[in-house]
Amino acid sequence: MTQYRAIALDMDGTLLTRDHQISSATRQALAEARARGIKVLLVTGRHFMTAHPFHHELGLDTPIICSNGAYLYDPNADRILTGDPLARDPLAELLAAMAEEQIEALAHLSHGIGHLGCEPYVTRIRDWSAKMDARLRVSFLPQSAADLLAQPQVWKLELFGQDPARLHDFVSRKIAALPFTQDWAAPYAVELVKPGCSKGNRLAQWAAGEGIAMSEVVAFGDNNNDISMFEQVGLAVAMGNAAPQIQSLAHKVTADHNEDGIALGLARWVL
Repeated sequence: MTQYRAIALDMDGTLLTRDHQISSATRQALAEARARGIKVLLVTGRHFMTAHPFHHELGLDTPIICSNGAYLYDPNADRILTGDPLARDPLAELLAAMAEEQIEALAHLSHGIGHLGCEPYVTRIRDWSAKMDARLRVSFLPQSAADLLAQPQVWKLELFGQDPARLHDFVSRKIAALPFTQDWAAPYAVELVKPGCSKGNRLAQWAAGEGIAMSEVVAFGDNNNDISMFEQVGLAVAMGNAAPQIQSLAHKVTADHNEDGIALGLARWVL
């Protein structure tokens, strides 16, 4: 019998293939894990609206850890169970600096995704979402800085820059001294959440509520925002497509996300 009671899955670059699908082998392996009584949950940087369709596809009964651990979302009740939004004063200061230097961003809100620019991304996701059942579609909300500050919660802010050097310079000048946790998803994108929020910390909170020790949790991931999970779980598995520095922090390294890495990892070390 496996010593593990839960499997935590990053999505992009991990659960999803390069064409944003879940392979049949991965789907079958996760179904087998659940049949053995192992809980499976998504732990993602995504907003719940862009994660929910895959949760539905897998038929999961667990909540989703979203926005790099900023909150825990229950798809069945369609509500946020717990979370820590960005503080207002530093957010206002940051938004003013972004407006001055024309930095584009997505904002993870409780009832949709706000956007300051980012039109190509919004169009792509809107087209993808339009093919789904109405209850699984993504709601995009065009926002000004004032609109964002009027929202009850802003859970995560994603800043984008076509010129990575310019974005890095902006972050070092305007954000480094502000109380945000930074995760660089790519050279052209930085994700900001409230200090203390991370995938690993929210996963630990969920596990404690379930009576599961973190030593009984397996985590699969491929990027910087997965390190906080790797540092706390009993078995950390990096994908074959992860950068070498990410792989070096895992207990095991499996195959590429496009080569059934999760299914192979589960077969070797968990099931």
